[in-house]
Amino acid sequence: MDIWGPLNVHSTDNEKEFCWKSFYDEHGIIHQTSCNETPEQNSTVERKHQHILNIARCILYQSNLPKNFWSYAVLHSVHLINRLPSPVIQNECPYKLMHGRTPDLYNIKVFGCLCFASTLEQSRHKLDPRARKCIFLGFKHGTKGYVVMDVHSREIFVSRNVIFYET
Repeated sequence: MDIWGPLNVHSTDNEKEFCWKSFYDEHGIIHQTSCNETPEQNSTVERKHQHILNIARCILYQSNLPKNFWSYAVLHSVHLINRLPSPVIQNECPYKLMHGRTPDLYNIKVFGCLCFASTLEQSRHKLDPRARKCIFLGFKHGTKGYVVMDVHSREIFVSRNVIFYET
């Protein structure tokens, strides 16, 4: 430790996803880059990034959804990782450390599973379907709803009233 306190050093590879010069400057972070394709030189952030992408790849593969749903798979992966115990933080889960309470695991759902989202009463007639056949894509941050995609129209929307068929 020097007289100015601990240094905040952040090392990444030369990829664009971590090139935030103004953010680093604002927070006093020294950003260093490593040689390409040398993960052993990369920091915790790079390893966590790889962990997230590995899980996203797995859940995307098991769901049989095309690659263009990668962003939903990544968000769902982070959602899961934040609710699982980690040996790096003495088998606590990140969610508990951030919010001071154990996460509710009741709402965990299988990514890409079949689900039926209730149609809104004010926009349906007596003989219209009461639900839309959908695919579960994840959770909407800050909202008590599920992100789903209508199988027929391909519309992606958030719904609270969803019945899941996870098997």
